[in-house]
Amino acid sequence: MKRQLRYIISVLFVVVSAGHIQAQNDIDVSNYMFDEISYNPAFTGEGETFRAFLLARKQWLGFDGSPLFETLSIDGATKHIGGLGLHVVNDKLGFENVVTATLNYSYGVNLAENVRLTAGFAGGIIDRYVDISEFIYQDQVQKDPEGYDANSNFIIPTINVGLNLAVKQLVAGASVTHIASNLKNASVEKLPRHIFGYVKYTINEGERVSFVPSLLVKYGSAKTQLEGNTNVYFNNKFWVGASYRANESVVGLIGVILKERIYIGYSYDCNVGKNRKYTYGSHEIFLSWRQKRDPHQTGFYQSTRLFN
Repeated sequence: MKRQLRYIISVLFVVVSAGHIQAQNDIDVSNYMFDEISYNPAFTGEGETFRAFLLARKQWLGFDGSPLFETLSIDGATKHIGGLGLHVVNDKLGFENVVTATLNYSYGVNLAENVRLTAGFAGGIIDRYVDISEFIYQDQVQKDPEGYDANSNFIIPTINVGLNLAVKQLVAGASVTHIASNLKNASVEKLPRHIFGYVKYTINEGERVSFVPSLLVKYGSAKTQLEGNTNVYFNNKFWVGASYRANESVVGLIGVILKERIYIGYSYDCNVGKNRKYTYGSHEIFLSWRQKRDPHQTGFYQSTRLFN
């Protein structure tokens, strides 16, 4: 019975994602505090001269066709023209595969001592493919007129914009993805607009321990999602943390920093929502390499990704 229920729910996931009322949402990442350019291009190149970031996430284990995605981010700061970056997502859900690729740009100004404002822009394409070979229609003679009768491929342009403000230990940002679309005109060909808000504050307890609480708010598809996190860093060598995604999951995070440049992180989501009886949670792992910016080159340095 549970197996049949998991299959039914899996099919419903695909139907919702392929329907004409709601289009696919942006991905949810538990390690969002390490890959901010995935939702706000204003973070591009802020804090590091160069960074490469690779993440993989398997969501809702136990469901057939549950989300599986990988992300790749490469960004850095240039000397004169601002931050440049590339962000790529390969997202597979059921019978659907979506590849998103954007080029990111940011430009920041120092408004005062220890106060920096950065604006960001990202433009790219979304390649969305639906494979109907696994579709099962209840009526094989008269198929759903709103359903697919052939494999479908859509290439969709997308534009994202964002702002980021850093004031000493406080970092706050806001962004909008897929700005050309909204919930009313969202469809298979158009993803709904998403709005993000983000705030993070660093609390240094001496030289060896730092607490970094953060809050992420996302609005999209007529739904608001709130996620809070606190990570604790020890000797700039490793961290442990916990998050709560409202009405969905509790998350544990852990990671290690090697030679101050290589970051390896893992998180596990334990579901607390309606589907907690049918899933074994979600796993996420990432690998990042960073080259820090020399603070003496700019006169002001505020790392948006970790702490000073």
